[in-house]
Amino acid sequence: MAFRLYHGTMQPVLSLESSKSLDHQLIARFSLSESKLIDGAAEGIFRLTAPMIHGRILIAAGPGNNGSDGLALANILARHGYDVDVLLPYGKGNKENMRRRSELHASVGIARSAEGYDIIYDALFGFGYHGEADGNVRSIASSISKESTVIAIDVPSAGLVRADATVALMSLKDVLFEPAGRNLAGKVMLHNPGFPEAELTESPDGLYLLSDSDSSIRGLSITDYKNTRGHVAIIGGSDRYTGAPRLSARAAFFSGAGLVTIVTHSARIRDCNPAVMIEEGAGDFSRFSSFVIGPGWDSGDEEHLDKATATGRPAVLDADALRFVPGRRFFNRAVLTPHIGEYRRLMASLSIPDGLGDAASLASSLRRLATDTESVVVLKSSVVWITDGSDIFIYDGCNPSLGVAGSGDVLAGIIGALLAEGEDPLRAAIDGVILHQRAGRSAHERYGFYSAEELIEETGRCR
Repeated sequence: MAFRLYHGTMQPVLSLESSKSLDHQLIARFSLSESKLIDGAAEGIFRLTAPMIHGRILIAAGPGNNGSDGLALANILARHGYDVDVLLPYGKGNKENMRRRSELHASVGIARSAEGYDIIYDALFGFGYHGEADGNVRSIASSISKESTVIAIDVPSAGLVRADATVALMSLKDVLFEPAGRNLAGKVMLHNPGFPEAELTESPDGLYLLSDSDSSIRGLSITDYKNTRGHVAIIGGSDRYTGAPRLSARAAFFSGAGLVTIVTHSARIRDCNPAVMIEEGAGDFSRFSSFVIGPGWDSGDEEHLDKATATGRPAVLDADALRFVPGRRFFNRAVLTPHIGEYRRLMASLSIPDGLGDAASLASSLRRLATDTESVVVLKSSVVWITDGSDIFIYDGCNPSLGVAGSGDVLAGIIGALLAEGEDPLRAAIDGVILHQRAGRSAHERYGFYSAEELIEETGRCR
């Protein structure tokens, strides 16, 4: 797809294995000095985190180069007059690490535990760590006070240390954005300690971090009117769930749809917006530009799904529609939008491991789901993963205010509107997620906590 021409505007994200391999390759190819890279890492970490540090500072340094980064940082902090100690839980380290230990600034103290510090730098293990955490890491992780501010160097060690901030070195790592472990990394920052920038623009793993600037939503032209902006059909609603389709319908309008119709079997579905058309039962589906299937659908109606997909028009399958995915292929015309719980159930029904808890496994599982169903998958969480079976695009939202009832219905309506305008499913999914996230931040700034109705209004302002 043409979309992939825009990789240059996105941050590449690497697996731990690819990070390790690229590190070694670049050092060898460009004859880079590991010692200078360590000094460059420490200088960057100091610069990025200086506004956060105060009081007593501890650096927990491991036996490898991650520990050496921490030891170099200790000397920088000491030279700037900070009260800094190092904790060395491993008696020995690699050659560079041992040299750094012998050259510690005279004012750097040696700590016996991680207790009693205001700031703690986690420099125990970086991307090269493998296997289960040993007793040293577990002991340090458990002894860190909740009152301490923790800053991880490269990655939080062994998936145990919970950081308030992480300074990734050379490249962003996939583990920093894995939904189940995203809370371990805190605020993520990136620093290149001295590798050639031109070599860090692509991800060998096909993972890319999105930003708001990656949106390609077009503005209205002077000749646009309701029929040029598309007609979205919201297929859903039930006697038990009357609100979900109405939220999707309103979100579609606020996202630019020209016409919106709710198609439902429930006589209880009514909408105070007179622009929203409501049809009970199934009419001619060929007149619709796109479909949003599933909001509040309860037990659903597989015949309606068949009829919608038979038109060849693009569709969003959300919520209750996801139960009908097994056994179907959507010929690259559908966007599946499960949240974590729905994703687990969907993958179990397809006998595919969900991969949650391991970033590389999650990427593989998402690609398989998209490929097997011939669809785009949007995995909704505090961090959103999007794929059509090839590259994976990650939006690091981390906006807990979006975790409000109806937020997913709003996202489905947004994507449905973009599909109706003519965006291809992958582009519509990416643009929809970005718009949804921008609206969530804007609503939080305007209202504090808010309902889905306020989120929809902010969608219109951000569109």
